[in-house]
Amino acid sequence: MKISFNWLKEYIDLEMSPEALSHLLTMAGLEVEEVCPVGQNLDGIVAARILTMKPHAEANLSVCQVDTGTGTAQVVCGAPNLEMGMLVPFAPPGVTLPNGMTIRERKIRGVHSQGVLLAEDEMGLTDDHAGIMILPPNLEPGTPLSASSGVLHPLCLSDWMFDLSITPNRPDWASVMGVAREISAMTGLQLKRPGINVETGGTLITDLTSVTVEDISGCPRYAAGVIQNVDLGPSPFWMRYRLFISGFRSINNIVDTTNYVMMEMGQPLHAFDYNRLRENRIVVRRAADGETFTTLDGENRILDNESLVICDAERPVALAGIMGGVNSEIFAGTTDILLESAYFDPVSIRRCSKRLGLSTEASYRFERGADIEGVPVALKRALSLISRLAGGTVASDIIDRYPEKYVPPTVRLRIDKTNRVLGTAISRDRMGGYLRALEMDVRDGDDSALTVIPPSYRVDITREADLVEEVARLFGYENIPVTRPRIRWGRMGNSPDIELRDRISGILVGLGLTEIITYSFVSPDSADMLGCGAGSPLRSFVEILNPLTVDQSVMRTSLVPGLLTAVRNNLSHEEKGLKFFEWGKVFFQKEAGRQPDEKISVAGVMAGTYRAKAWYCEERPVDFFDIKGAVETLLKGLGLEQVDFRKDAEREGYDAAVSCRILSAGSLLGQAGRVSSEAMRAWDMDRQDAYVFELDVAALAGCVPGTRRFRPFSRFPAVYRDISLLVDRGIESAGIMDLIREKGGDLVESVQLFDLYEGDKLAPGEKALAFRICYRSKHGTLDGETVNRLHESIIERIRKQTGGRLREG
Repeated sequence: MKISFNWLKEYIDLEMSPEALSHLLTMAGLEVEEVCPVGQNLDGIVAARILTMKPHAEANLSVCQVDTGTGTAQVVCGAPNLEMGMLVPFAPPGVTLPNGMTIRERKIRGVHSQGVLLAEDEMGLTDDHAGIMILPPNLEPGTPLSASSGVLHPLCLSDWMFDLSITPNRPDWASVMGVAREISAMTGLQLKRPGINVETGGTLITDLTSVTVEDISGCPRYAAGVIQNVDLGPSPFWMRYRLFISGFRSINNIVDTTNYVMMEMGQPLHAFDYNRLRENRIVVRRAADGETFTTLDGENRILDNESLVICDAERPVALAGIMGGVNSEIFAGTTDILLESAYFDPVSIRRCSKRLGLSTEASYRFERGADIEGVPVALKRALSLISRLAGGTVASDIIDRYPEKYVPPTVRLRIDKTNRVLGTAISRDRMGGYLRALEMDVRDGDDSALTVIPPSYRVDITREADLVEEVARLFGYENIPVTRPRIRWGRMGNSPDIELRDRISGILVGLGLTEIITYSFVSPDSADMLGCGAGSPLRSFVEILNPLTVDQSVMRTSLVPGLLTAVRNNLSHEEKGLKFFEWGKVFFQKEAGRQPDEKISVAGVMAGTYRAKAWYCEERPVDFFDIKGAVETLLKGLGLEQVDFRKDAEREGYDAAVSCRILSAGSLLGQAGRVSSEAMRAWDMDRQDAYVFELDVAALAGCVPGTRRFRPFSRFPAVYRDISLLVDRGIESAGIMDLIREKGGDLVESVQLFDLYEGDKLAPGEKALAFRICYRSKHGTLDGETVNRLHESIIERIRKQTGGRLREG
């Protein structure tokens, strides 16, 4: 939010510099992002009075003689609003304007011009270039505008713009009065309120209009006023200047007043053309599903039954708390207006704003919580300003629909606890003084506590901790002493989950994978992108009640979508060797209204090149055995002695031909394999292969041994035998290795597949597998005859079970 320093000073007598005020506000929690000078680069520009005017002989220009205070100068000017006797800004030759242009004497269509008469935008004051700026008549010719403090009542040109970063829980700061209140509380300076002087006419407002609120929960309070026979026109400079500093574009004196009061008091207002309202009345209701409405920006909006609308007798005329409609806007022919000031439910406004993708200054304030008690005050302030700036007759009284009065919370603040939390020794009276300075109703409770009732605009004060924070802010964070917390040594060790995570992360990082963190919120389309069926567990999404976007509207049921999104983003930036892993929770909705199942999972992905080209090696793309090897190394590093990889049946997101289940001692730990081509196309990576693994941490923890024990080396020598087999291509090597271990028993120490051949030298449908078996006894040296008998029995078992035969030659 941007506000004017001089505007603040209108409500509080500040003597400090802008820099000092910036530090004061920041230390109180109201961060000042930037302080910029405004209207201060006007050296050499003076007030000048137009003495004579005559038309230029060769162009549609005026030749003016102006009194500069030190003499008379001739100026050629094309502005349409010049009149004799008018006071205007004059830049003589040699002056450099804020836009960097230096003024020089020159001839314009043959007529000598000794300077320039300036518009507001040429001095960097507003964006108005409709004509020359008209100065107040009380200035003397020759008065420097750089020193015009107080002469352009009620605003001097020399000012400072404060750009404030407001936290979402402090909507009361989103106004000049809100910031001035904060300064008053911190400095003890008296706060001055905006003047309200409404002179009403003889017509009762109830004879002119009516307000019906059909949805009290969405609109707890709605106030309206009517002013007739207004003179629509431009706003005075002081208003346009303050709005320009605050980032608003001037429209006319009616619309500008609503924006001015919103910035001044924090209460959004809206002005309707009274005569364009059917039956001249207001109805507040929910929209019908599919109802359409055209907002002021010209967009046709499709509404749902959660959208709150302001209607006349027949149709919507505004999106409540967000934006008005083109069918009731103020235009050049407007003479009568109906002015709205209301309080809308923050949740309702936030949902509608997010759904429509429409955020405005009004919705920003309403969705954070406006001041329900300030609704009629802001309305009367706006009526007062409009009648002053645009004339007209204000209808007698206002309409104020307020069926259920606001009841503020009562919060108990314990003195001892506050000091214990802050590490201070602030007295009871001093704490009460801080809270009273913030306009809170502080009542004496017992000796150990204060009873506090916050004002209606402090929607963030609901519990004791909120009051403790207020005491800390006004005491000064920088004044809170530094203390060391008391730490008691615990006897419990680290959590097993934390230790397991650290071990897994260490192993995977050692394998070259980078740990990433992705959003737990995903799109419901992620299940479709993985190719999940209708009954897939990956569709058991937990829906978020108030999602940030549609693409983040459900909780993830798998880590794979986040990993693939990370791969896609990196590939788009020409990164090639991608190896990521993530440890995180996945969520499954079991029954409506019950807490979802939360499971911890660890998953990894490899894509692109496994090894970059170098002088000693060629570039190699990632393949299945890279991801399988990483998982195998991880599990063995965790102490799992028996790890099996079994060819998987079809699973969502995986290529069934190149994927496997991961098991240990019969327990399913997870899966690994190549991402299916359909899923890669869904992630716009159809020319790329990616390989992933997923492990269920709970299942993994049940298999990891608590203590890894040293197993001594055998004292007896090993005997090695090789087997080369011809088998059907459909037979998996893992099954043959299981047969070898089962038949060999304790004498088979290890089995290794060291060769695979599929080619023209074999019959179609056959493959050759070669295994090396290590035989060793724990009790003595094996003799050759014993090994040979066992080896032959293993070969015979393989023949019977697989139909394979020994390969000759």
